[in-house]
Amino acid sequence: MKTTQVDGKYNLGKRIYEKDCASCHDKKMIEYATAPPLGGITKRREKNWLYNYTRNSSKMYSDGDTIALKLRSGNFGLMPSFPNLNDTKLDAVYYYIEKEYQKNKSQKTD
Repeated sequence: MKTTQVDGKYNLGKRIYEKDCASCHDKKMIEYATAPPLGGITKRREKNWLYNYTRNSSKMYSDGDTIALKLRSGNFGLMPSFPNLNDTKLDAVYYYIEKEYQKNKSQKTD
């Protein structure tokens, strides 16, 4: 049974994700696409790291951030920067990602 999300934070996050993220990241948050799956990312990365990387991954890479370097060495391109996303919008995006991940993670096939 599919659960319908009706809260505003989820809906805002979904709109931003579909506009800015879905062309590279899996919509179910569980499979690799041209970029790694994002499900569970808020458990694996600190909030400030996520915000900084989302806003300017190129700077983090050029500054030698170990995670940014590892992602790039895994044959993933640098993520486009989204400096226009304020904390409220980023909170909504990561909220949406985790809600979708929770909904879809039992479907993952290895």
